[in-house]
Amino acid sequence: MRLKPIKHLVQLYSTFFVRKILNFGVLKNPIIRVLLFIAFFLLMTVISLSVFMFFSEAVQTEEIVRFLLNTYSSTIILWTIVVTIFLKVIFSKVDSFLRMTINFPVSNKERNFSVFLYETFISFAVIFLLSFSVVLSMLLIHQLAFIDILVVNLLYVSTITYLGLQVVSRFVSFVCFHLHMQKLFHIINISILVLIFSVVFRKAQSLVTDLSNDLIQGTNETDSILLLFQLAHEEYGFLLTTIIYLSLVIVLLGMIIVIPDQSHMSNSKHILVFDFNTNSMLRSYVLSTVRNMNTLNTIALVYLAALIMILFNLSEYILYTTVILSFNSIYSFIHSQNLRKVLYRFNYLAWKDYLYLITSQLIIIYSVSLLLFVPGLITIQSMIHLIIPYVVVTFSVLIFVLAGILFPPYNDNPFSVITSIAVVTIPILVIGISLTFLNLDLWLNIGTLIFFYTVIVLFSVQGLNNMKRGFRNETFVHVY
Repeated sequence: MRLKPIKHLVQLYSTFFVRKILNFGVLKNPIIRVLLFIAFFLLMTVISLSVFMFFSEAVQTEEIVRFLLNTYSSTIILWTIVVTIFLKVIFSKVDSFLRMTINFPVSNKERNFSVFLYETFISFAVIFLLSFSVVLSMLLIHQLAFIDILVVNLLYVSTITYLGLQVVSRFVSFVCFHLHMQKLFHIINISILVLIFSVVFRKAQSLVTDLSNDLIQGTNETDSILLLFQLAHEEYGFLLTTIIYLSLVIVLLGMIIVIPDQSHMSNSKHILVFDFNTNSMLRSYVLSTVRNMNTLNTIALVYLAALIMILFNLSEYILYTTVILSFNSIYSFIHSQNLRKVLYRFNYLAWKDYLYLITSQLIIIYSVSLLLFVPGLITIQSMIHLIIPYVVVTFSVLIFVLAGILFPPYNDNPFSVITSIAVVTIPILVIGISLTFLNLDLWLNIGTLIFFYTVIVLFSVQGLNNMKRGFRNETFVHVY
């Protein structure tokens, strides 16, 4: 495997990201960029100040420092798994995007490894942001007194967890390829990762309980695989722990390079769902989404997550798994693009198109939820857990449809998806934190949320109108 072509591919992804994503849509406006930066800065500042104030009062002795960092280490492991699953879902749709490199003098292995490098960069950027407030607070309070514990608990643990998950994905890809099950790779891989998350989540719960008991009783009897590096650090010191860490990194990277990766560039991403013609535009919108393999994979993932919740005695929350499917709404605009191009030539109405987009996604999600709602009537004790999931799903569809309109993931471009989620999520988090700190009246909070979602609807319809004008301008230039 040659390093130079991989380097060029990574540079190509970066250039594409800057030119086609950061200079596309609302991000072309410098005022929007400044406002998003200010919102992000305020969000990080509020979180960092909150963590710093908590640590200033709570972190006084070495025992408490170790307890908090060991507890946070298990949280970082869970977040690493969540980020990996999230990126696997996004990059599972990268096949069409990679076809722009089909004529490049690179092998499939080099192409997939370049995707792995870019995925790794994004993963660690997210993990850095998640742990930034804790690291900053510890450095401000104790300077470098616990720097070795920070490095072991955060860097070493997250790196090994991430690389271990990547090895699992490579092995699953290898098995699926030799069993001629390439189309099922993504759903099998994500299902295994979700199962790993469920097991680690249960272990993390018991670990926090054991660490709390040790802190209260003044003992040190907690033993868990999640504390492998922490125990090695206490037993053998920082230097030997670093040697063990580097050895594991070399072994895992070697396995990632050696195991063939056939996870991308599949031949087909659609299936024949129904073999009949329909004059119903709404049904056409529904089928444009349902016939996509990625949608079917996501539906299977919803049922798998629900099954895992039942097995772990969390059946009270099985309806919340449908929120996973609402994320797929970000692709609804692209899935229905061919229908839209036909409508452009006739009496196209943006608000009607928007209603079709929202309604089709809700029909799919509500239909999928029926298989969970029926057993939920028996297992779910609180009525609120039967209602809240549908409220969350409905509002999530509005948000993700807007994200898909603002930054359409053409050719399943993963960078558009990541950017759109960041652009939409940051203002939501800022508004949520602001409402929490302001402690407004209930009706004021409801009024603020209604205003916020009204803006989302108006932005979505205006975005569809802009897309129509752009299409007609392109057609005019092409013809004349």
